[in-house]
Amino acid sequence: MSAVARALTKIVVCPLCDYMGEDVSKVVDAIAKASPRPRLKCPKCGAEVDANSFVTHMRRHGRVGGKTITCDICGAKLNGEGGAFLRHIKEHLIVSVRRNGMDVYYCLVCGQEFITKNSAITHLIKRHSLE
Repeated sequence: MSAVARALTKIVVCPLCDYMGEDVSKVVDAIAKASPRPRLKCPKCGAEVDANSFVTHMRRHGRVGGKTITCDICGAKLNGEGGAFLRHIKEHLIVSVRRNGMDVYYCLVCGQEFITKNSAITHLIKRHSLE
């Protein structure tokens, strides 16, 4: 994997290595060594969560205030209507790695690789959440 990795949001959440922060390089090794794990540890609250419901769990890390939801992970304020907050949470769980001149996206829940960001987000919806 290339050394050029970036988070889609300013803070990345990695349930594979229990890291939460801005240093994306800390999760690149966890992605490379990823193997399916039935239970993951939430880096925010420490709860052990079933891998298939990890995104649903992460939704709990938002505070509702009027018409906005504040992300408890990075402090971003998002419109409380629609799926803006859920999409934002999912972006904490995806890392982009530049490889051979093109971006590849990785799911931090299971380590699966995707060619587009939307494919990675769709994967999170279908595979790791109970929506």
